Amino acid sequence: MGLVLGIAEFGRAFNIQVSLTEAAREASRYAAIHCAESTYTASAAQNAGVDAAPSVGLTTANINISYSGSGTCSSGNNAVVTVNYTTPWMTGFPNLIPGMPGTLTIEGKGVMRCGG
Repeated sequence: MGLVLGIAEFGRAFNIQVSLTEAAREASRYAAIHCAESTYTASAAQNAGVDAAPSVGLTTANINISYSGSGTCSSGNNAVVTVNYTTPWMTGFPNLIPGMPGTLTIEGKGVMRCGG
């Protein structure tokens, strides 16, 4: 029974990790492409990330956007997006193991070169 519950938890964690990485990649892509536009806002890039991961209950607060180099999205710098997500365990089984955290915390990261 423990093996089956462990497989289920691992599968769910892997699915969330893939979704967070896709959200980070999409948000960094949006920021890198649109940052030079006068109408660009960081919240638009965050919303692109949220939309890219519909299976995970992300909000814009889960998505952090920064830029390498001078701290701006200028040519030659990178748009770096980190997505953090915390959720309770699906089965509750890990809570029975001493030393295991009560929640599952996963991070995804995406990097794209600004300006093309």
